[in-house]
Amino acid sequence: MSLPEDRGAVPALTGRDAHIAVIGSALADIRSTGTSVLLRGDPGMGKTALLKVAEAAARRAGLRVLRMTGAEAESGLPFAALHQVLWPLLDDTRALTAEQRDALDSALGLREGRPPAGFTVAGAALTLLADAAARRPVVVLLDDLQWADPSSTAVFGHVRMHLARVPVVVIGATRHTAAAGRRGPAERRREGDGTEGLPGRVIDLEPLDERHAERLLRTLQPRLPDGARGRVLRAAGGNPLALHELSARIRDAAAEDPAYLEEPPASGMTELFDELPLGERLGRLYEDRLRALPDGDRRLLLVAALGGSFAQRVSVLRDVADRAADTSRPDFQDRIEAAGLAYVDPDSGRVVFHHPLVRAGLVHIASPAERRAAHRLLADALPAGSPRRIMHLAAAAAGTDGALAALVHEEADRMAARGAHAEAARTMARAAGLSPDAASRAARFVAAAALAARSGHLRLAADLVAEAESEARPGRPEPAAVHAFAVACTRLQLDGDPTPSIELLPRALDLLAAPEAGEQRAALLDSVLFLLVVVAVYTGDERAWAATEHPLADGSALAVLCRRAWAGPWGTGHEVQRRLRAAVAVLPQQRETSAAWLLLWTAAAVDGVSEHDGLWSRFARRRGYATQAFLDIVRAHDDFLHGDWDASLAVSRRGAETSAACGHVFNEMLFLQNVAQVLAARGDRAGLAELEPVLGASARERRMRSVTERLTGLKVLCALAHGRTEEAWQQARMLTAPGTVPLRSPWFHLTLVDWVQAAVDSGRRAEAQRHLRAVRVAGIARVSAHHAFLVAVAEALAADDEAAEQRYAAVYAAPGAATWPFPLARARLAHGAWLRRHGRGEAAAVHCEAALAAFTRIGAPAWAEQASREHTAAVAGTAPPGAAAGRQLLTAQELRIAELAAEGLTNRQIGERLGLSPRTIGAHLYRVFPKLGITTRAGVARALAEQAAPEPGPPAR
Repeated sequence: MSLPEDRGAVPALTGRDAHIAVIGSALADIRSTGTSVLLRGDPGMGKTALLKVAEAAARRAGLRVLRMTGAEAESGLPFAALHQVLWPLLDDTRALTAEQRDALDSALGLREGRPPAGFTVAGAALTLLADAAARRPVVVLLDDLQWADPSSTAVFGHVRMHLARVPVVVIGATRHTAAAGRRGPAERRREGDGTEGLPGRVIDLEPLDERHAERLLRTLQPRLPDGARGRVLRAAGGNPLALHELSARIRDAAAEDPAYLEEPPASGMTELFDELPLGERLGRLYEDRLRALPDGDRRLLLVAALGGSFAQRVSVLRDVADRAADTSRPDFQDRIEAAGLAYVDPDSGRVVFHHPLVRAGLVHIASPAERRAAHRLLADALPAGSPRRIMHLAAAAAGTDGALAALVHEEADRMAARGAHAEAARTMARAAGLSPDAASRAARFVAAAALAARSGHLRLAADLVAEAESEARPGRPEPAAVHAFAVACTRLQLDGDPTPSIELLPRALDLLAAPEAGEQRAALLDSVLFLLVVVAVYTGDERAWAATEHPLADGSALAVLCRRAWAGPWGTGHEVQRRLRAAVAVLPQQRETSAAWLLLWTAAAVDGVSEHDGLWSRFARRRGYATQAFLDIVRAHDDFLHGDWDASLAVSRRGAETSAACGHVFNEMLFLQNVAQVLAARGDRAGLAELEPVLGASARERRMRSVTERLTGLKVLCALAHGRTEEAWQQARMLTAPGTVPLRSPWFHLTLVDWVQAAVDSGRRAEAQRHLRAVRVAGIARVSAHHAFLVAVAEALAADDEAAEQRYAAVYAAPGAATWPFPLARARLAHGAWLRRHGRGEAAAVHCEAALAAFTRIGAPAWAEQASREHTAAVAGTAPPGAAAGRQLLTAQELRIAELAAEGLTNRQIGERLGLSPRTIGAHLYRVFPKLGITTRAGVARALAEQAAPEPGPPAR
């Protein structure tokens, strides 16, 4: 019998296939032979989950299930566990002898009587089970056998010895004994267990290997960021329960502090203030063993847990024990090994915890006073000048200490100088907490907030800003420039509010320009200017753009370069590219700096992110959530441009979900803008409409002009995907008037092809050509290779018949044309349609086939459908399918409107002739196009002419 997959009730267990197979085999053979299986392992290894799998399989097979769950409180009550198993069978005891019935009733406390003698109770239990099994095979599930009373365990052992003759399967689950917990699997199997009277087949449940642990975690939390995933995997140590609990806890905790989604500090320096959130279930996994230790041993293990590799040396722990009163005796290591909690590695001379959760459990059950005492012992064991000594002293302090606060402040400064802003922020916050006066506390909280903001720990930064403002009341926190930056950064990201950036940062630049602000200027200038450029790009607010031209900005060459890339003039793009390459080449390796942010944002402005792979290594691997989000937003947009739409969509949807969970409104909006790009290009009208509340109304409320403009441009693209050319044109003209290239419109070039196609396909070729003349004058093609390519595609779409071939040839010859598959495929589709209309069906089919393949590959179904229709028509040498009978399907009104449209009249001009509104004319044409089998206004005249031609008669005889 195979175990059924009841995924609704019993989730599949990762990495336990062999264990499930053993259980399945035992159940399959139950009618021919009884047997027993003992599942043995540490807490959280999945023993109870396997019992649930067994129960589900047994019930599906029509077997009777009896259960017992041991409880520590009942472990001293004779026959308490047996009572749970046999209680459902006590209604029918006819198979028992009088002696057996009396013994069983007495053992189970059902009647007063003399204590049961010998194995009378065991025999009665076996008889009762055998009688029940004769009617229907019985499966006995015994959970937490380590808490079963000895009397019941003895009965279960007797039953096991006689199972071969009865259709009964007993499956038990127990924890490893303490002594066995520290030994390997083979040694544990040889030594047995406290329930050695019960086992038949013993299965030891080991921690999941790395592959299965990763698989389980991805099943539980498929969208957990990589940094958080690594933290959970290391902390869980392959324990399935820990993977379940920690992954859920870390996501919940990240809603308050996204730092939990990141890698912990590599140096271990600030791990003192950085712990994974440990739930009660996990905290108690090893609590019974830990509390059973002598107090001195437990305190010494706590020192090892808090002190990292230094404190895990046996020599260090012995020194600590010698200095501390009643900490431990010299033989402590024998007791911790016997308890199965840790052991001493003879090669390294270090204490090694049996499982990462032992260390976490020690910290979890320790009181604040016990943790402070352990940190004090660690500080005393370290050299006077050691940075770790300072951190342990800070962790040991219970009140304020001005001298210690100054030492911790200096250590935070050293961390910041090394680029470790996240660690520096938490260390500076600790210095603030140690500061004895309000002014010092406020200033240090401000400094910590700015460091947190620069490292992307925005929720922490917001909390620190609140602390600073509370300390400074009724005044404002100082230094004012640093406070302004922290407020502007957190309000933009967390609330999507650009107002503080626009109102506070210009004044902050004035303050940073003061001669005495040199240190602050060096630390903050690039970050302030980066934030201003971002706000200017997304809002278009002239005050923000003006602030980027502050005289102080001239001192930051990279900020000037970034501003020029986004604000223009367009014709300077080539110079931007050259300077960008030079700046990237001299950036420090593996170090996240504000310069790296500026350069990556500059590369995004010229669609050159993929050309500067070296930039990615400049961002620290232990990234703050906001840093990772910024990288993902930029990369997802770049993926969209290069046709990797599935990757772009996956990253953007995951990022939007995580941003929403963390309360990062701005990042959520930018991720959703990336999602909208893919949906619009695929023609997903419903999906695009779902995003309008965020990218439309909400963005307008926040004055994010570029976001709302981009949404309008995407509506043009989506309408074109379905051949709704008049609708596309009405949206396109809302973006910009023909012949106008707006200043500081960051994504104007991304809508250029769409704008031109909407104009041409709706019969407004002249407007399209006028628009392109303005584009040439503005020098947009000189910004980057991608800009030049998009201009070339637009020029081809708008070209007159005389110049069309030359324009399309220029598109195909453009450097890097194949790296932008979507606009290239659109050019091939338009070229194929043009060739077919000019009677060159064979050449047309080649281009349409290439377009169809490209659209299919990137996942653009609406465009693929257009390409398929054109290809069919090109092969047949006719109009696209459906056109032949189209004329007969048109109403008289529709036919008249189509004829006027074929003459080149606009909707307004047609409406004036027929006495109808332009909107009504557009609605009629919307119905005309599918009837004629066309997708563009330009095809109306051709379709009508082809249908008016006489059909060929029969061949002459």
